Amino acid sequence: MRQFKLFKPIGLALSYIKYKRDRLRLERLMAKGLRVGKNVYFAPDVMFDSGYPFLIEIEDNCRISQGVIILTHDASTFRHLGVTRIAPVKILEGSYIGMGAIILPGVTIGPRALVAAGSVVNRNIGEGKIAAGNPARPYGNYADLLKTYSDNVKSAKVFKKEDIEKGIITSNDIVASMEKNPLAFVRGIPKQDPYYINTNMDHMRKTALRDYDDLMKSLLSTVAASETVGQIK
Repeated sequence: MRQFKLFKPIGLALSYIKYKRDRLRLERLMAKGLRVGKNVYFAPDVMFDSGYPFLIEIEDNCRISQGVIILTHDASTFRHLGVTRIAPVKILEGSYIGMGAIILPGVTIGPRALVAAGSVVNRNIGEGKIAAGNPARPYGNYADLLKTYSDNVKSAKVFKKEDIEKGIITSNDIVASMEKNPLAFVRGIPKQDPYYINTNMDHMRKTALRDYDDLMKSLLSTVAASETVGQIK
């Protein structure tokens, strides 16, 4: 047990070094022309095309998950034709790119679109669409997913991120709760989340709290309206 305690600070130091290296790489790419809007979240290990970062544009309020690859060049014909194709990639306002997705040259995603984890995107994904697969194909609307999740909150356990961080809610508590009801959500933003770019974190937290409060008010009004209709009948 003592050995594990000794390894902990080493692990923290290595994690910090990895984080700093990841952020410095992102800063260099932005200096070379990578365009990033406000309130954009880049998880660790996102790979941008380092040769042509100036062809990548990511608008406000987008979230790019861990291990996403964004390419702006295609060298598959170089040995035969002597040329490499280049094309811009645009991820428009409010879009979400799932873990490990690959975005190929010439693609525009969104606004307010969702690309599922592991997808390979070789075509445009239109406004408000959900896409998945290899190649990724639209199969639904983001608004419908939000409606489903909103409805699920009615019967789900909602944990506060703050309570989890303080240890008020433990991992055992979460597991025990999900054994009774597998529907669960976490609300709030971590106290320390250094992966946001161009973001006012206080404003982000207030916005997240407001969005949740609005959701709960909407659910309560829906329930009240249903009860009124039931009484009339």
